[in-house]
Amino acid sequence: MTEGAGRGQAALAALTGAALIGLSPIAVRLSEVGPHATNFWRFLFALPILAVWAGLARPIPSTRQIGLILIAGVLFGIEISLWAAALGFTTVTNATLLTNLTPVFAAIFGWLLFRERLSRPVLAGGAVALTGAVVLALARAQSATGPAADASNGWIGDGLGLCAAVGYAGYLLIVRALGRQVSVGAVMFWATLSAAAVSCALSFGLSEAMLPQTLGGWAMLIGLGLVVQIAGQGLIAYGVGRLPIAISTVLLWMQPLVAAVLSWILFGEALGALALVGAALILAGVYTVQRSRA
Repeated sequence: MTEGAGRGQAALAALTGAALIGLSPIAVRLSEVGPHATNFWRFLFALPILAVWAGLARPIPSTRQIGLILIAGVLFGIEISLWAAALGFTTVTNATLLTNLTPVFAAIFGWLLFRERLSRPVLAGGAVALTGAVVLALARAQSATGPAADASNGWIGDGLGLCAAVGYAGYLLIVRALGRQVSVGAVMFWATLSAAAVSCALSFGLSEAMLPQTLGGWAMLIGLGLVVQIAGQGLIAYGVGRLPIAISTVLLWMQPLVAAVLSWILFGEALGALALVGAALILAGVYTVQRSRA
């Protein structure tokens, strides 16, 4: 296979995976159980297949590497939980876009932990993206859309989305540190295992409803595990690992795009002019940061 064909397949994989991940916030909103319980079932239904994948994949991770992946999975579980909680306070678009500010926080963590240089483009891109986040939050408040449209705690949802981006940045930094030492299958299995533990603890701690009442409710949870966690995350892991970071960043924008379109159709969460400006600033800032860090 030529290099061009290989990159084409990787790009298609990342694009398809991002589109599948975009279904996740819609499923969380429509789920018959609580948001953390929804995430728990998503992880649980994915684990058997991921266990087979991890068992067949090589190289086999060491005990130390498994420990690091488990820590990364805890951060991933926290990120997913914060993002799911945000969906109960703000719009799907806000929660998804703000969570996608991960590269900005990854750059900050890289500077703090690894003394990576923050170039002017990184600083400028981060400033633009964070400005876009503020504009997007203001647009949500003015348009009075979302679950908390009539309450000031819509800002809490936006804040939770930002915190989710911080958690995911920590997850990515650990995975990045392991690099090619560990297979994708092993990373996904062990990280999903510890993320499931986090979601389970939160769902029981918050006394959420754990069992769906209909077959449709169970089907949605199974679909989340198979379609989103395995197919979506797996395709993204395959594609992103074989593409330049600036290109993969653009392709992963399919996730918030799909989420925004579906939330507009299903929940009437329309994007006004100000929201579109905020979204554009976030995407432009994230792309600038990723391109510079590449």
